[in-house]
Amino acid sequence: MFLREAWYVPVGIARQYGTRAALRRRQLTGLNRMLAHARAHVPYYRDDPDYARTGPLRTLAELAELPVIDKEVLRGRPLEELLADGARPGDLPTFRTSGSTGRRVTVVHDRHSHDYHMACCVRRFLATGRYLPTDRLSHIRPFAPPSRGFEKAGLFRRHVLLTDRPMTEIKAALLAARPQVLIGYPVHLRALLRALTPAELARLRGTLKLVMTESELLVDAHRALFEREFGAPVHDEYSAFEVLNIAYDCAHGRAHLAEDRLLVEILGADGRPVPDGEEGRVTVTAFMERAMPLIRYDLGDVGRIDPRGCPCGRRFRTLRLTAGRVNDAVLLPSGRQLYPDAFLHLAATFPGVDECGVHQDAAGAVRLSVVPSEPGDPSPDAWAGLRDRVHERVIALAGCDFPLEVVRVDRVEITAGGKGRFVTSELTGAPSPGAAGPV
Repeated sequence: MFLREAWYVPVGIARQYGTRAALRRRQLTGLNRMLAHARAHVPYYRDDPDYARTGPLRTLAELAELPVIDKEVLRGRPLEELLADGARPGDLPTFRTSGSTGRRVTVVHDRHSHDYHMACCVRRFLATGRYLPTDRLSHIRPFAPPSRGFEKAGLFRRHVLLTDRPMTEIKAALLAARPQVLIGYPVHLRALLRALTPAELARLRGTLKLVMTESELLVDAHRALFEREFGAPVHDEYSAFEVLNIAYDCAHGRAHLAEDRLLVEILGADGRPVPDGEEGRVTVTAFMERAMPLIRYDLGDVGRIDPRGCPCGRRFRTLRLTAGRVNDAVLLPSGRQLYPDAFLHLAATFPGVDECGVHQDAAGAVRLSVVPSEPGDPSPDAWAGLRDRVHERVIALAGCDFPLEVVRVDRVEITAGGKGRFVTSELTGAPSPGAAGPV
């Protein structure tokens, strides 16, 4: 509802600067209201004794006594069990995502919570310190959202370029739009940079003042690449269809958690919350949700909360994603895991490599698909040299020998949701050390 969204815009902006004590009170009140609603109206929680015997939380720390749920729960349970009584997907904001497995997950949000999220998107843009509501914005993404009424008034206009179009068409439409702000998944922005000629890139840089990334892990090397090539600062957003916006960059490059609408926990290997500053799995409770509450939802990402305050003055804590998804990792014979950040960094810094994707089979063997930087087909000798150097680098990075094949591809695989599919693995247990060795 537009009027409610409009009211929430100044509210969401002001809440960034309230006291930590007031914020914790809001979170505790919101969590208790959500828990009471879930116990009374959502079959999944109503039928679970862990929730039935839980009274109001006295502290935020007590939330850790409740079970953690993850995407497998959403895939494995009928949607009706997770929806509140009377919630109908056709009448509410509904998202469907397939992820790396290809199995679709449906998530339903109530209008009140979704309106607050949409209003808070304004602070995400304003937090950059460079965006104006009248700026021309081009958004490279897999689907086009419905246009909003305020766009007709010239505010928050968004020119969508669908990623299923050929890159030549995307490039031409982008240059014609002359955007001041460019938004996209990192994998698509890297593909765009490979497609632009120096003259075309110069034209784009002539109007561009801000680049925003979303949906995928943004490693420091790729942030630096975008800032250098596009000639504009880069601001990242961390979000998920299940809980909507989680964190957004301020002008100081710190990713502030949307703590006025969610509580974030970082869980260690034992499943317990770790202190701020320590690395673990990112778990989120969006406590304003009522249609489909997700209590202690494990996103599968790895990160840490920074205990330091931010010079921008916002009181929301800041998050740094450190390694990508826990379940998207290569498991080595040593027991160590290589996460997507290692391969994204390789693609960003290794001479001759533009992109790479990784697949580990059920026996532990790894196929590393490489998109070479050299235009056209590299000569056999050039490719053989690059292949051997990449192979040597990855083995050194792993610190142990393991079955590894490096192959040439034209582009990395894209998921049904339009993201780069950088690491996939069929391995469920540790590979046999005896099977280690280059292929």
